[in-house]
Amino acid sequence: MKLKKENILIVDDNYDMLELLHRNLKAQNFHTYKASSVKEAIEILKFSTIDLLITDLQMPGINGIELVKYVQEHFPVIPKLVITGFPSVDGAIEAVKSGALDYLAKPFTNEELNAAVQNLIVSKERAKNSTEKVVSSDVKIKEYAGIVGKSQQIVQLIDLIQRVKDNRATILIQGESGTGKELVARAIHYQGAFSSKPFITVNCGAIPENLMESELFGYVKGAFTGANENRDGFFQAAAGGTIFLDEIGTAPLAVQTRLLRVLQEKEISMIGSQKSQKVELRIIAATNNDLYEMSNKGIFREDLYYRLNVVNIETPPLRHRRGDIRLLVATFLDKYSVEYSKPQITISDNAVEILMRHSWPGNVRELENVIQRMIIMSGDQIEVRDVPEYLKYPMPFEKEELKSLKDMEKAHILKVLAAVDNNKTRAAEILQIDRKTLRQKLDK
Repeated sequence: MKLKKENILIVDDNYDMLELLHRNLKAQNFHTYKASSVKEAIEILKFSTIDLLITDLQMPGINGIELVKYVQEHFPVIPKLVITGFPSVDGAIEAVKSGALDYLAKPFTNEELNAAVQNLIVSKERAKNSTEKVVSSDVKIKEYAGIVGKSQQIVQLIDLIQRVKDNRATILIQGESGTGKELVARAIHYQGAFSSKPFITVNCGAIPENLMESELFGYVKGAFTGANENRDGFFQAAAGGTIFLDEIGTAPLAVQTRLLRVLQEKEISMIGSQKSQKVELRIIAATNNDLYEMSNKGIFREDLYYRLNVVNIETPPLRHRRGDIRLLVATFLDKYSVEYSKPQITISDNAVEILMRHSWPGNVRELENVIQRMIIMSGDQIEVRDVPEYLKYPMPFEKEELKSLKDMEKAHILKVLAAVDNNKTRAAEILQIDRKTLRQKLDK
C-alpha cells in the first residue's frame, strides 16, 4: 500500500543522482523538491512544508552535515536521510550525531532507498500521533515559513494563512511598510496546494505607468512602436499559481479597469489583441494605503476594492507585538552572523532592552537593518555602544522632551530616514507622503 503523497526535499550537487532520486520517488507517489546546494535547500525549507530530507554528504561549499545540523536546529520534526559515495564509520557516526535518522552508502538499490524512506515517514507519523495527544492549546508558534513570533497577533495571522492557503480566493494584505506583506504572500503560496506552480511578484509602484499594462497583460506584435514580437505578461507567467501585486494602490485607473475584468471574468486580453484568454490563478494584492479611503476620493475603483478584498489580512506593526522582538533579534543574529563570518556573536540584555523600547516606524525591516549594521560594527558581543544613536533617544511625548509640532515633525522625519538608511522612497511610504512633499520638508 502506498503512503499518502509526502513532500521530500532531495539535495545533491550531482544532477544525474538528483534526477534518479526524483524519478524513483515520484514513481512511489511522493512529491519532490530538488536542490543542488545547501543554500538552495534552505530557501526551499523556509517557504515549503517538507516531510523528509534526503541529502548527499560531500558537496562543494557547505556540506551535507551542516545542512543536517541546520534542519535539526530549525526543523527538528523533519526526518533526515543521508546518502554518500564515500562511506565511512566516522561519517555515519557524525551524521547520526548531527540528527540524521538513517544513512545509505552509494550505490544503493531502489528497494533500499524506498525501504529507508518509508521507514522514516512511518516513524514520523508515529511520533506525531504520540505527541499530538499532549500538545495543549496554549502552545505558541515561533517560526512559520519565515514568519517569526509567538504573540497573539502572529498566532492569529498564521491561523488565517492556513485557512486560505489551499484555495484561489483573492486576498488583500494590508499593513505598514516593513511588516512582511510579501512574506505572508509567499507563505500562502508555498505552504498551499499550488506550491509547485509559479509565484510571480509584481511591484506596481516600481513600474512606469505607461508600461504597466503591457508588463502585466502582455502584448501582440505591432501593438505599439517597438512591439516586434508577441510577448506574454506577468499574468501568463503566473498561470496555475499565484501573482502577488505589491503596492496595488499605485496602479493607474486604466490598469485597475483591466484588473477588474480579470477578477470578474477570469480572463485577460493582451495589448493590441481582440481575443481574450482564460487564466486560472490566485491574485494576492498588498498595500500600505487605505484603499477604502482612496475609493471614496475616486483615486481607486470602489468595485475593484471590493473584488480584491474577498479575504483581508492585516500584518501587525512591530510596536503592537513587542513580545516578538527578542525572537526576531535572535533570528536575525543567527542569519547574519554567519553571513558576516561572526558565528559566535551575542547581544547584551541592555542592548536588547533599548531595542524593545523603540517604536520601529520601519517595523521588522528596520529591525533587520539595525541588526545587520550592529553585527558589522561590533566585536564578539553587541553592546549598548553599538546600538545606533537614534534608538537611544527617549520615547516621544515624555515631559522633558516636549517640543513644538514643527520640531516633532522634523525629529520624526529624521528618525525615519535613519531607520531606512536614508532611502527617501521608503521613508515617504512610512510617512505616508509622496517623495515631492518629503523633499520640500527636507529643504525647509
